[in-house]
Amino acid sequence: MKKFNIALVGYGMSGRQFHLPAFFNHPSYNVKLVQTRNEKNQMDLKAICPSARIVFDYNEILNDDNIDLVVITASNDTHYSYSKQALLKGKHVVCEKPFVETYEEAKELFKLAEEKNLILRVFHNRKYDGDILTIKELMKTRDFGKLLTFSVRFDRYRPEIGDNWRFKVTTMSGLFYDLAPHLTHHVISLFGLPNSVFLNLFYEREASVADDHFELILYYDNLVAFIGAEMFEREARPRFHLVGTKASYVKYGYDNPDSVNVKAEDLYQNSGLRSIFKTSPNEEEDIPLLRGQHYRFYDLLADHLNNGVADDEDKRLALAVIQVMDKAMKSYQAKQIINI
Repeated sequence: MKKFNIALVGYGMSGRQFHLPAFFNHPSYNVKLVQTRNEKNQMDLKAICPSARIVFDYNEILNDDNIDLVVITASNDTHYSYSKQALLKGKHVVCEKPFVETYEEAKELFKLAEEKNLILRVFHNRKYDGDILTIKELMKTRDFGKLLTFSVRFDRYRPEIGDNWRFKVTTMSGLFYDLAPHLTHHVISLFGLPNSVFLNLFYEREASVADDHFELILYYDNLVAFIGAEMFEREARPRFHLVGTKASYVKYGYDNPDSVNVKAEDLYQNSGLRSIFKTSPNEEEDIPLLRGQHYRFYDLLADHLNNGVADDEDKRLALAVIQVMDKAMKSYQAKQIINI
C-alpha cells in the first residue's frame, strides 16, 4: 500500500485539531510540507511534527512533484483557486468547507478532478459525529411512523464578535457559510435533495458586518427540515429533533469529544448528554450515543487513493450541499422560496 506525501495548506484551528492529528501514525500518509506564516504556529509544528518542512509560498507546494495530496485549510477566498491549481498540477485535493460559493464552480472542479483521474474531497468530517451516526442507526431500527419534521441546530452564546476573519467582509464569511455546510450535509445524507429552500440571514451583534444568525428551511414532499444557528443562546434548544407520527428523537448538547481521530475501544460516549427516543409524552427511552468516528474520513480516502472509487457518495453529497446553499443564498436575495 502506497504512502502518500501530504502538503497541509494553513495551520489554524482546523489544520491543528482535525487534519494533522489524523495523519500521525497513519500508515498511508506522510506530512511533508505545511504552509503557514504564523510564527507561533511554526514553533508548534516544529515541536509536534519536526519532519514536516514549513513553507510560505503555495507555489512551493504546487511545484513539488513528490506531493500527492494537498489539504487546503486556508481562508475561504483561496478554496476555489487553490483547489484548481493543485488539480491542474496532478495532485489529489481535500478542501475544507465551505468549499466554493456556487454550484457551477463546484461542478467545474469535480469535472476537472475526473478528467485528471484525481480525487477531490470536501472535508465534511462531521458526517462522522457520534450523534448523526446514532440517528442513522435509530432510523434503521425504530419505527417513527411517517416522518414530519427534522431540525438540527448549532447555537452558541458568543455575543462579542472578536477578531475572527469569519465575521469580517470577505469571501464566504458569516455564520451561514461557516456552519450550514455541516447541518445541510446532515439533512441531505438522511433525506436527499429537498424540493425547495428558504433562507433568512440576520445581523444581530453590535457592528456585525457578516451574518451571525441564520434560519434555513428545506421542503420535501412530506417532510420539512429546519436548520439554524445563532450567537445568543442562553437556554439550550435540541441539537437534533426528529418527529414522526409514532415516535420522536431528541438530543441536546455537543458530543464530547466531538472529534475522534483514532478508533476508540469503546463505541459509545460517556458524555451524559440527553439522548431520548419518545413514543408519548410520558414514555421515553435513553439512547446511547455513539462516539465520533472522524478517523474514517482519511481511512476511506486512503482506500480510494490506493484502489480507486467505485461509488463516490462523498462527491454526490458535497455537490448536493453546494447546490442547496447556492439556491439558499438566491432565496435570501429574492426573499422567496426557491425550487432546487
